[in-house]
Amino acid sequence: MTNQLKMKKFFIFSPFAFALIFIYLFKGQQAGINVLIFNLILLGGIYWTGRLNINNRIQLLLVSGSVISAVMVLIHGSSMAMAADIFSLILLLGFVAAGDIGLLLNGFPAALFGVVTAPYHFLAETARLTNQKSNGRRILRFFLVVLAPVVFLMIFTTIYATASPYFNNLTGGLLEHLEKFMEALIRYISPIDFWLFVAGFLIFIAFLSGKSHRFLVFFSENNGMQLLRKRIPFTGRMTNLKTEYRSGVVMLVLLNLVLATMNVLDIYNVWFNFEWNGDYLKQFVHEGTWLLIFSIIISIFIVLYYFRANLNFYPQRKLLLNLALLWLAQNALLAVSVGIRNMWYIHHFNLAYKRIGVYAFLLLTLFGIVTVIIKIRQRKTHQYLFHYNSLAAYAILICLSFFNWDKIIASFNADRSEKAFFHPEFMVTLNSSALPELMMTTKKIDRIEAAQTRKFDYYHQYMSLYYYKERVEQRQRDFISGYSQVSWLGWNYADYQAYNQLTDKQNP
Repeated sequence: MTNQLKMKKFFIFSPFAFALIFIYLFKGQQAGINVLIFNLILLGGIYWTGRLNINNRIQLLLVSGSVISAVMVLIHGSSMAMAADIFSLILLLGFVAAGDIGLLLNGFPAALFGVVTAPYHFLAETARLTNQKSNGRRILRFFLVVLAPVVFLMIFTTIYATASPYFNNLTGGLLEHLEKFMEALIRYISPIDFWLFVAGFLIFIAFLSGKSHRFLVFFSENNGMQLLRKRIPFTGRMTNLKTEYRSGVVMLVLLNLVLATMNVLDIYNVWFNFEWNGDYLKQFVHEGTWLLIFSIIISIFIVLYYFRANLNFYPQRKLLLNLALLWLAQNALLAVSVGIRNMWYIHHFNLAYKRIGVYAFLLLTLFGIVTVIIKIRQRKTHQYLFHYNSLAAYAILICLSFFNWDKIIASFNADRSEKAFFHPEFMVTLNSSALPELMMTTKKIDRIEAAQTRKFDYYHQYMSLYYYKERVEQRQRDFISGYSQVSWLGWNYADYQAYNQLTDKQNP
Protein backbone atom coordinates (compact mmCIF):
# COMPACT_ATOMS: atom_id res chain seq x y z
CA MET A 1 0.00 0.00 0.00
CA THR A 2 1.50 3.35 -1.07
CA ASN A 3 1.99 6.24 1.33
CA GLN A 4 -0.51 8.30 -0.67
CA LEU A 5 -3.19 5.63 -0.25
CA LYS A 6 -2.42 5.35 3.48
CA MET A 7 -2.73 9.11 3.86
CA LYS A 8 -6.02 9.11 1.94
CA LYS A 9 -7.54 6.44 4.18
CA PHE A 10 -6.20 8.13 7.32
CA PHE A 11 -7.66 11.49 6.31
CA ILE A 12 -11.10 10.07 5.58
CA PHE A 13 -11.50 7.57 8.42
CA SER A 14 -9.38 9.02 11.25
CA PRO A 15 -11.98 11.63 12.38
CA PHE A 16 -14.56 8.86 12.86
CA ALA A 17 -12.06 6.69 14.72
CA PHE A 18 -11.00 9.65 16.87
CA ALA A 19 -14.64 10.44 17.70
CA LEU A 20 -15.17 6.85 18.91
CA ILE A 21 -11.96 7.05 20.98
CA PHE A 22 -13.20 10.38 22.39
CA ILE A 23 -16.39 8.66 23.62
CA TYR A 24 -14.36 5.84 25.17
CA LEU A 25 -11.98 8.26 26.93
CA PHE A 26 -14.48 10.69 28.41
CA LYS A 27 -17.92 9.08 28.77
CA GLY A 28 -18.72 9.03 32.49
CA GLN A 29 -15.10 9.72 33.40
CA GLN A 30 -13.38 12.35 35.51
CA ALA A 31 -10.19 14.07 34.36
CA GLY A 32 -7.10 11.91 34.65
CA ILE A 33 -4.98 9.76 32.40
CA ASN A 34 -7.64 10.10 29.67
CA VAL A 35 -6.68 13.76 29.15
CA LEU A 36 -3.04 12.82 28.54
CA ILE A 37 -4.03 10.03 26.12
CA PHE A 38 -6.34 12.45 24.28
CA ASN A 39 -3.51 14.97 23.89
CA LEU A 40 -1.00 12.38 22.67
CA ILE A 41 -3.39 10.88 20.10
CA LEU A 42 -4.46 14.31 18.82
CA LEU A 43 -0.92 15.68 18.60
CA GLY A 44 0.37 12.45 17.05
CA GLY A 45 -2.38 12.51 14.43
CA ILE A 46 -1.81 16.09 13.29
CA TYR A 47 1.98 15.55 13.31
CA TRP A 48 1.63 12.47 11.09
CA THR A 49 -0.49 14.40 8.58
CA GLY A 50 2.12 17.17 8.41
CA ARG A 51 -0.16 19.84 9.88
CA LEU A 52 2.05 20.30 12.93
CA ASN A 53 5.30 22.17 12.39
CA ILE A 54 7.57 21.52 15.37
CA ASN A 55 10.23 23.73 13.78
CA ASN A 56 7.96 26.68 14.54
CA ARG A 57 8.91 27.98 18.01
CA ILE A 58 5.37 28.94 19.01
CA GLN A 59 3.88 25.61 17.89
CA LEU A 60 6.62 23.73 19.76
CA LEU A 61 5.92 25.85 22.86
CA LEU A 62 2.18 25.12 22.67
CA VAL A 63 2.73 21.39 22.12
CA SER A 64 5.03 21.35 25.16
CA GLY A 65 2.49 23.35 27.18
CA SER A 66 -0.38 21.04 26.27
CA VAL A 67 1.59 17.90 27.17
CA ILE A 68 2.90 19.42 30.43
CA SER A 69 -0.57 20.57 31.50
CA ALA A 70 -2.03 17.16 30.56
CA VAL A 71 0.59 15.52 32.80
CA MET A 72 -0.43 17.95 35.57
CA VAL A 73 -4.06 16.84 35.09
CA LEU A 74 -2.83 13.27 35.59
CA ILE A 75 -1.02 14.30 38.79
CA HIS A 76 -3.45 16.82 40.30
CA GLY A 77 -6.76 16.36 38.45
CA SER A 78 -7.23 20.11 38.94
CA SER A 79 -9.37 22.58 37.01
CA MET A 80 -6.34 24.88 36.65
CA ALA A 81 -4.38 22.19 34.81
CA MET A 82 -7.42 21.46 32.63
CA ALA A 83 -7.77 25.17 31.80
CA ALA A 84 -4.08 25.35 30.85
CA ASP A 85 -4.47 22.31 28.58
CA ILE A 86 -7.60 23.69 26.89
CA PHE A 87 -5.97 27.09 26.30
CA SER A 88 -2.87 25.39 24.89
CA LEU A 89 -4.89 23.32 22.41
CA ILE A 90 -7.05 26.28 21.33
CA LEU A 91 -3.95 28.39 20.63
CA LEU A 92 -2.26 25.46 18.88
CA LEU A 93 -5.34 25.00 16.67
CA GLY A 94 -5.02 28.64 15.61
CA PHE A 95 -1.39 28.18 14.59
CA VAL A 96 -2.11 24.88 12.85
CA ALA A 97 -4.99 26.48 10.92
CA ALA A 98 -3.19 29.69 9.95
CA GLY A 99 0.48 28.72 9.90
CA ASP A 100 3.07 31.19 11.13
CA ILE A 101 0.94 34.03 12.54
CA GLY A 102 3.56 35.54 14.83
CA LEU A 103 1.98 36.53 18.12
CA LEU A 104 0.48 34.03 20.54
CA LEU A 105 -2.68 36.18 20.80
CA ASN A 106 -3.36 35.65 17.10
CA GLY A 107 -4.14 32.02 17.90
CA PHE A 108 -7.57 32.76 19.39
CA PRO A 109 -9.32 34.32 16.34
CA ALA A 110 -7.48 31.94 14.02
CA ALA A 111 -8.72 28.95 16.05
CA LEU A 112 -12.31 30.21 15.94
CA PHE A 113 -12.15 30.67 12.16
CA GLY A 114 -10.50 27.25 11.81
CA VAL A 115 -13.36 25.55 13.66
CA VAL A 116 -15.97 27.29 11.49
CA THR A 117 -14.26 26.43 8.19
CA ALA A 118 -13.17 22.89 9.12
CA PRO A 119 -16.32 21.00 7.95
CA TYR A 120 -16.21 22.61 4.50
CA HIS A 121 -12.49 21.99 4.00
CA PHE A 122 -12.80 18.42 5.28
CA LEU A 123 -15.58 17.65 2.78
CA ALA A 124 -13.72 19.37 -0.04
CA GLU A 125 -10.50 17.48 0.70
CA THR A 126 -12.40 14.20 1.08
CA ALA A 127 -13.99 14.80 -2.32
CA ARG A 128 -10.59 15.50 -3.86
CA LEU A 129 -9.00 12.39 -2.35
CA THR A 130 -11.82 9.97 -3.20
CA ASN A 131 -12.15 10.90 -6.85
CA GLN A 132 -11.44 14.32 -8.24
CA LYS A 133 -13.85 14.11 -11.13
CA SER A 134 -16.60 11.72 -10.13
CA ASN A 135 -17.81 10.36 -6.79
CA GLY A 136 -16.10 12.89 -4.53
CA ARG A 137 -17.39 15.84 -6.48
CA ARG A 138 -20.89 14.37 -6.44
CA ILE A 139 -20.73 13.94 -2.64
CA LEU A 140 -19.63 17.54 -2.15
CA ARG A 141 -22.21 18.83 -4.62
CA PHE A 142 -24.94 16.79 -2.92
CA PHE A 143 -23.97 18.25 0.48
CA LEU A 144 -23.87 21.85 -0.74
CA VAL A 145 -26.95 21.75 -2.98
CA VAL A 146 -29.27 19.34 -1.14
CA LEU A 147 -28.21 18.30 2.34
CA ALA A 148 -27.05 21.67 3.75
CA PRO A 149 -30.25 23.55 2.73
CA VAL A 150 -32.42 20.73 4.13
CA VAL A 151 -30.53 20.77 7.45
CA PHE A 152 -30.90 24.53 7.83
CA LEU A 153 -34.55 24.34 6.75
CA MET A 154 -35.21 21.82 9.54
CA ILE A 155 -33.35 23.96 12.11
CA PHE A 156 -35.27 27.14 11.34
CA THR A 157 -38.60 25.35 10.98
CA THR A 158 -38.09 23.83 14.45
CA ILE A 159 -37.22 27.26 15.89
CA TYR A 160 -40.32 28.86 14.39
CA ALA A 161 -42.56 25.97 15.47
CA THR A 162 -41.24 26.27 19.03
CA ALA A 163 -41.76 30.04 19.07
CA SER A 164 -45.26 30.02 17.55
CA PRO A 165 -48.06 27.48 18.21
CA TYR A 166 -49.80 28.73 15.02
CA PHE A 167 -46.77 27.85 12.93
CA ASN A 168 -46.53 24.49 14.70
CA ASN A 169 -50.17 23.72 13.83
CA LEU A 170 -49.56 24.80 10.24
CA THR A 171 -46.67 22.34 9.93
CA GLY A 172 -48.84 19.48 11.16
CA GLY A 173 -47.52 19.36 14.73
CA LEU A 174 -43.87 19.24 13.75
CA LEU A 175 -42.71 19.40 17.37
CA GLU A 176 -44.78 16.37 18.39
CA HIS A 177 -43.44 14.33 15.46
CA LEU A 178 -39.90 15.49 16.23
CA GLU A 179 -40.31 14.52 19.90
CA LYS A 180 -41.50 11.02 18.95
CA PHE A 181 -38.62 10.66 16.51
CA MET A 182 -36.08 11.67 19.19
CA GLU A 183 -37.60 9.24 21.71
CA ALA A 184 -37.26 6.42 19.18
CA LEU A 185 -33.71 7.48 18.36
CA ILE A 186 -32.66 7.60 22.03
CA ARG A 187 -33.56 3.91 22.36
CA TYR A 188 -30.68 3.11 20.02
CA ILE A 189 -28.30 6.06 20.45
CA SER A 190 -27.47 7.62 23.81
CA PRO A 191 -27.54 11.46 23.70
CA ILE A 192 -24.25 11.51 25.63
CA ASP A 193 -22.63 9.20 23.06
CA PHE A 194 -24.01 11.30 20.22
CA TRP A 195 -22.73 14.64 21.53
CA LEU A 196 -19.37 13.21 22.55
CA PHE A 197 -19.05 11.75 19.05
CA VAL A 198 -19.90 15.12 17.49
CA ALA A 199 -17.44 16.92 19.78
CA GLY A 200 -14.63 14.46 19.07
CA PHE A 201 -15.30 14.53 15.33
CA LEU A 202 -15.34 18.35 15.17
CA ILE A 203 -12.19 18.68 17.30
CA PHE A 204 -10.23 16.35 15.06
CA ILE A 205 -11.36 17.80 11.72
CA ALA A 206 -10.65 21.29 13.08
CA PHE A 207 -7.01 20.29 13.61
CA LEU A 208 -6.97 18.20 10.43
CA SER A 209 -8.68 20.56 7.97
CA GLY A 210 -9.38 23.93 9.62
CA LYS A 211 -7.94 26.95 7.82
CA SER A 212 -7.73 30.59 8.76
CA HIS A 213 -6.82 33.80 6.90
CA ARG A 214 -4.16 36.44 7.28
CA PHE A 215 -6.73 39.20 7.84
CA LEU A 216 -7.24 37.77 11.36
CA VAL A 217 -3.59 38.42 12.21
CA PHE A 218 -3.31 41.57 14.33
CA PHE A 219 0.48 41.68 14.39
CA SER A 220 2.91 39.81 12.18
CA GLU A 221 6.58 38.99 12.66
CA ASN A 222 7.13 40.72 9.32
CA ASN A 223 6.25 44.03 11.00
CA GLY A 224 9.36 43.79 13.17
CA MET A 225 9.93 44.78 16.77
CA GLN A 226 12.19 47.78 16.23
CA LEU A 227 10.43 51.14 15.88
CA LEU A 228 11.22 53.13 12.71
CA ARG A 229 11.04 56.89 12.43
CA LYS A 230 8.37 58.41 10.17
CA ARG A 231 9.69 61.52 8.48
CA ILE A 232 7.29 64.52 8.48
CA PRO A 233 8.07 67.52 6.19
CA PHE A 234 9.12 70.69 8.08
CA THR A 235 6.44 73.43 7.92
CA GLY A 236 8.30 76.25 9.70
CA ARG A 237 5.83 76.30 12.62
CA MET A 238 5.88 74.76 16.09
CA THR A 239 5.15 71.10 15.40
CA ASN A 240 2.54 68.92 17.03
CA LEU A 241 5.43 66.78 18.25
CA LYS A 242 6.79 69.60 20.41
CA THR A 243 3.31 70.30 21.79
CA GLU A 244 2.89 66.63 22.61
CA TYR A 245 6.32 66.61 24.28
CA ARG A 246 5.40 69.54 26.55
CA SER A 247 2.04 67.96 27.35
CA GLY A 248 3.80 64.73 28.32
CA VAL A 249 6.32 66.51 30.56
CA VAL A 250 3.63 68.46 32.43
CA MET A 251 1.39 65.41 32.84
CA LEU A 252 4.17 63.09 34.03
CA VAL A 253 5.53 65.66 36.51
CA LEU A 254 2.08 66.01 38.10
CA LEU A 255 1.36 62.28 38.04
CA ASN A 256 4.75 61.45 39.56
CA LEU A 257 4.09 63.86 42.43
CA VAL A 258 0.66 62.35 43.14
CA LEU A 259 1.95 58.77 42.92
CA ALA A 260 4.97 59.60 45.12
CA THR A 261 2.56 60.79 47.81
CA MET A 262 0.53 57.59 47.44
CA ASN A 263 3.64 55.41 47.67
CA VAL A 264 4.99 57.20 50.76
CA LEU A 265 1.63 56.73 52.51
CA ASP A 266 1.48 53.06 51.51
CA ILE A 267 5.05 52.36 52.62
CA TYR A 268 4.40 53.92 56.03
CA ASN A 269 0.88 52.58 56.63
CA VAL A 270 0.82 49.28 54.71
CA TRP A 271 4.43 48.07 54.77
CA PHE A 272 5.48 48.88 58.33
CA ASN A 273 2.55 50.13 60.44
CA PHE A 274 -0.46 48.18 59.24
CA GLU A 275 -3.33 47.74 61.68
CA TRP A 276 -6.46 45.75 60.93
CA ASN A 277 -9.73 47.59 61.46
CA GLY A 278 -12.39 44.88 61.00
CA ASP A 279 -14.44 45.20 57.81
CA TYR A 280 -12.19 48.06 56.71
CA LEU A 281 -9.70 45.44 55.51
CA LYS A 282 -12.19 43.97 53.01
CA GLN A 283 -12.87 47.38 51.47
CA PHE A 284 -9.16 48.15 51.63
CA VAL A 285 -8.24 45.02 49.67
CA HIS A 286 -11.29 44.13 47.54
CA GLU A 287 -11.85 47.60 46.11
CA GLY A 288 -8.43 49.10 46.71
CA THR A 289 -6.40 46.26 45.17
CA TRP A 290 -8.26 46.10 41.88
CA LEU A 291 -8.47 49.88 41.59
CA LEU A 292 -4.71 50.13 42.03
CA ILE A 293 -4.09 47.35 39.50
CA PHE A 294 -6.39 49.21 37.10
CA SER A 295 -4.46 52.44 37.75
CA ILE A 296 -1.18 50.67 36.95
CA ILE A 297 -2.58 49.45 33.62
CA ILE A 298 -3.82 52.98 32.79
CA SER A 299 -0.37 54.31 33.71
CA ILE A 300 1.25 51.93 31.25
CA PHE A 301 -1.12 53.07 28.49
CA ILE A 302 -0.30 56.74 29.21
CA VAL A 303 3.40 56.03 28.69
CA LEU A 304 2.66 54.01 25.54
CA TYR A 305 0.59 56.88 24.15
CA TYR A 306 3.43 59.40 24.43
CA PHE A 307 6.04 56.96 23.14
CA ARG A 308 3.93 55.52 20.34
CA ALA A 309 5.69 57.20 17.39
CA ASN A 310 8.16 59.99 16.66
CA LEU A 311 8.54 61.22 20.26
CA ASN A 312 10.87 58.24 20.54
CA PHE A 313 13.22 60.10 18.16
CA TYR A 314 12.73 63.63 19.52
CA PRO A 315 16.20 65.15 20.16
CA GLN A 316 15.24 66.59 23.58
CA ARG A 317 13.31 63.52 24.73
CA LYS A 318 15.65 62.80 27.68
CA LEU A 319 13.55 64.68 30.26
CA LEU A 320 10.32 63.02 29.10
CA LEU A 321 12.05 59.63 29.04
CA ASN A 322 13.37 60.03 32.60
CA LEU A 323 9.95 61.15 33.86
CA ALA A 324 8.35 58.12 32.18
CA LEU A 325 10.94 55.77 33.69
CA LEU A 326 10.35 57.29 37.14
CA TRP A 327 6.59 56.94 36.63
CA LEU A 328 6.96 53.26 35.68
CA ALA A 329 9.32 52.58 38.60
CA GLN A 330 6.80 54.15 40.97
CA ASN A 331 4.07 51.97 39.48
CA ALA A 332 6.25 48.92 40.10
CA LEU A 333 6.56 50.06 43.73
CA LEU A 334 2.78 50.47 43.84
CA ALA A 335 2.42 46.89 42.55
CA VAL A 336 4.60 45.70 45.44
CA SER A 337 2.33 47.62 47.83
CA VAL A 338 -0.70 45.88 46.31
CA GLY A 339 1.03 42.55 46.93
CA ILE A 340 1.61 43.51 50.58
CA ARG A 341 -2.07 44.51 50.92
CA ASN A 342 -3.00 41.08 49.60
CA MET A 343 -0.53 39.49 52.03
CA TRP A 344 -2.25 41.20 54.96
CA TYR A 345 -5.62 40.06 53.64
CA ILE A 346 -4.41 36.45 53.49
CA HIS A 347 -2.93 36.85 56.98
CA HIS A 348 -6.34 37.77 58.40
CA PHE A 349 -8.74 35.95 56.00
CA ASN A 350 -6.72 32.96 54.73
CA LEU A 351 -6.19 31.77 51.16
CA ALA A 352 -8.72 31.78 48.30
CA TYR A 353 -8.53 31.52 44.52
CA LYS A 354 -8.79 35.26 43.90
CA ARG A 355 -6.03 36.05 46.40
CA ILE A 356 -3.72 33.66 44.58
CA GLY A 357 -4.87 35.20 41.28
CA VAL A 358 -3.88 38.67 42.53
CA TYR A 359 -0.26 37.54 42.88
CA ALA A 360 -0.28 35.93 39.43
CA PHE A 361 -1.70 39.13 37.93
CA LEU A 362 0.81 41.30 39.81
CA LEU A 363 3.67 39.15 38.52
CA LEU A 364 2.42 39.67 34.97
CA THR A 365 1.98 43.41 35.66
CA LEU A 366 5.57 43.76 36.90
CA PHE A 367 6.80 41.89 33.82
CA GLY A 368 4.70 44.25 31.68
CA ILE A 369 6.28 47.30 33.35
CA VAL A 370 9.78 45.92 32.64
CA THR A 371 8.92 45.35 28.96
CA VAL A 372 7.50 48.89 28.67
CA ILE A 373 10.76 50.27 30.12
CA ILE A 374 12.72 48.28 27.51
CA LYS A 375 10.34 49.46 24.79
CA ILE A 376 10.74 53.18 25.43
CA ARG A 377 14.48 52.99 26.11
CA GLN A 378 15.33 50.84 23.08
CA ARG A 379 12.57 52.19 20.79
CA LYS A 380 10.65 48.93 20.38
CA THR A 381 7.25 48.55 18.71
CA HIS A 382 3.94 47.67 20.34
CA GLN A 383 4.34 44.24 18.77
CA TYR A 384 7.33 43.69 21.07
CA LEU A 385 5.08 44.27 24.09
CA PHE A 386 2.26 42.03 22.87
CA HIS A 387 4.69 39.26 21.91
CA TYR A 388 6.58 38.99 25.19
CA ASN A 389 3.67 39.76 27.50
CA SER A 390 1.45 37.14 25.85
CA LEU A 391 4.28 34.61 26.24
CA ALA A 392 4.65 35.62 29.90
CA ALA A 393 0.90 35.24 30.51
CA TYR A 394 0.96 31.77 28.94
CA ALA A 395 4.04 30.78 30.97
CA ILE A 396 2.33 31.90 34.20
CA LEU A 397 -0.78 29.86 33.29
CA ILE A 398 1.34 26.74 32.72
CA CYS A 399 3.26 27.35 35.97
CA LEU A 400 -0.02 27.67 37.90
CA SER A 401 -0.99 24.20 36.64
CA PHE A 402 2.02 22.71 38.49
CA PHE A 403 0.25 23.09 41.85
CA ASN A 404 -2.83 21.50 43.39
CA TRP A 405 -4.27 24.76 44.67
CA ASP A 406 -7.30 23.16 46.34
CA LYS A 407 -5.05 20.99 48.48
CA ILE A 408 -2.74 23.94 49.26
CA ILE A 409 -5.70 26.14 50.24
CA ALA A 410 -7.24 23.40 52.40
CA SER A 411 -3.98 22.69 54.23
CA PHE A 412 -3.08 26.37 54.72
CA ASN A 413 -6.54 27.43 55.93
CA ALA A 414 -6.98 24.41 58.21
CA ASP A 415 -3.61 25.07 59.88
CA ARG A 416 -4.56 28.71 60.49
CA SER A 417 -8.24 28.13 61.30
CA GLU A 418 -7.83 29.51 64.84
CA LYS A 419 -5.76 32.52 63.76
CA ALA A 420 -7.56 33.79 60.64
CA PHE A 421 -11.08 33.78 59.19
CA PHE A 422 -12.27 30.25 58.35
CA HIS A 423 -14.91 30.28 55.60
CA PRO A 424 -16.80 26.95 55.81
CA GLU A 425 -19.04 27.60 52.77
CA PHE A 426 -15.95 28.00 50.59
CA MET A 427 -13.89 25.23 52.16
CA VAL A 428 -16.56 22.58 51.74
CA THR A 429 -16.53 23.15 47.94
CA LEU A 430 -12.83 22.33 47.45
CA ASN A 431 -12.21 19.32 45.22
CA SER A 432 -11.98 15.73 46.40
CA SER A 433 -8.18 15.67 46.62
CA ALA A 434 -8.43 18.12 49.55
CA LEU A 435 -10.85 15.99 51.59
CA PRO A 436 -8.20 14.63 54.02
CA GLU A 437 -7.23 18.20 54.96
CA LEU A 438 -10.85 19.31 55.41
CA MET A 439 -11.72 16.81 58.15
CA MET A 440 -11.91 18.12 61.75
CA THR A 441 -12.44 16.59 65.16
CA THR A 442 -15.16 17.85 67.53
CA LYS A 443 -12.52 19.28 69.88
CA LYS A 444 -10.92 21.23 67.06
CA ILE A 445 -14.32 22.56 65.95
CA ASP A 446 -14.97 23.85 69.46
CA ARG A 447 -11.60 25.63 69.49
CA ILE A 448 -12.13 27.10 66.00
CA GLU A 449 -15.65 28.28 66.77
CA ALA A 450 -14.50 29.98 69.98
CA ALA A 451 -11.62 31.69 68.16
CA GLN A 452 -13.79 32.76 65.20
CA THR A 453 -16.63 34.24 67.28
CA ARG A 454 -14.11 36.09 69.42
CA LYS A 455 -12.34 37.56 66.39
CA PHE A 456 -15.34 38.05 64.05
CA ASP A 457 -18.60 39.19 65.64
CA TYR A 458 -20.51 38.32 62.44
CA TYR A 459 -19.28 34.69 62.26
CA HIS A 460 -22.69 33.32 63.34
CA GLN A 461 -24.02 34.35 59.89
CA TYR A 462 -21.94 31.62 58.24
CA MET A 463 -22.42 27.86 58.08
CA SER A 464 -22.21 26.08 61.42
CA LEU A 465 -18.92 24.22 61.78
CA TYR A 466 -20.80 21.14 62.97
CA TYR A 467 -22.85 21.20 59.76
CA TYR A 468 -19.60 21.76 57.87
CA LYS A 469 -18.23 18.60 59.53
CA GLU A 470 -21.33 16.63 58.45
CA ARG A 471 -20.98 17.89 54.86
CA VAL A 472 -17.30 16.93 54.71
CA GLU A 473 -17.96 13.48 56.18
CA GLN A 474 -20.76 12.90 53.65
CA ARG A 475 -18.46 13.97 50.82
CA GLN A 476 -15.81 11.58 52.13
CA ARG A 477 -18.27 8.66 52.20
CA ASP A 478 -19.48 9.49 48.68
CA PHE A 479 -15.91 9.80 47.43
CA ILE A 480 -14.77 6.47 48.93
CA SER A 481 -17.81 4.59 47.58
CA GLY A 482 -17.54 6.26 44.16
CA TYR A 483 -13.78 5.88 43.77
CA SER A 484 -14.03 2.11 43.29
CA GLN A 485 -16.19 2.78 40.21
CA VAL A 486 -13.60 5.07 38.58
CA SER A 487 -11.91 3.26 35.70
CA TRP A 488 -8.22 3.51 34.86
CA LEU A 489 -9.06 6.26 32.35
CA GLY A 490 -10.16 8.66 35.10
CA TRP A 491 -7.23 7.84 37.40
CA ASN A 492 -5.20 10.75 38.78
CA TYR A 493 -2.60 10.72 41.51
CA ALA A 494 -4.25 13.35 43.74
CA ASP A 495 -7.49 11.38 44.11
CA TYR A 496 -5.55 8.12 44.51
CA GLN A 497 -3.55 9.70 47.36
CA ALA A 498 -6.69 11.14 48.98
CA TYR A 499 -8.46 7.77 48.78
CA ASN A 500 -5.56 5.98 50.48
CA GLN A 501 -5.35 8.61 53.21
CA LEU A 502 -9.09 8.42 53.93
CA THR A 503 -9.26 4.62 53.93
CA ASP A 504 -6.16 4.40 56.16
CA LYS A 505 -7.94 6.61 58.71
CA GLN A 506 -11.01 4.38 58.55
CA ASN A 507 -8.92 1.20 58.93
CA PRO A 508 -6.02 2.09 61.25
